[in-house]
Amino acid sequence: MFVLDSIGFVNTGLPLIVLGVLAVMIPRFVVDHETRSHGKVMLGIAVSAVILFGVGYGISVVLTNARGVHAMALGSRPELGTALWMHSRLSLMAAIVWAPILGLVWFGQAQGVEARRGRDLALEGQ
Repeated sequence: MFVLDSIGFVNTGLPLIVLGVLAVMIPRFVVDHETRSHGKVMLGIAVSAVILFGVGYGISVVLTNARGVHAMALGSRPELGTALWMHSRLSLMAAIVWAPILGLVWFGQAQGVEARRGRDLALEGQ
């Protein structure tokens, strides 16, 4: 069994690596590769961010349960609200890693849109 009481590879490094890799991979499936619209790219990046938030939330729940604290199985409503807030906050804290990566992917996708638009203009002029 892993000790998850301190910052280590299993409870910090590995989840952040997974979120970073997903921040690169998810937009490849969500954003259309042939779009000429920055709006569609922005929507795809927003959907990717929501998915990454959900994955971060799930990782938080799994790590909390691995520590022996079953936060989602709490009895009363106030405790459930506290658990939801805690995991949401932890998921948003992980965004410090995946958000800049997602931003770079967004810029790359935007460059692809501009390249396709430029190619279309060049073909129109012939």
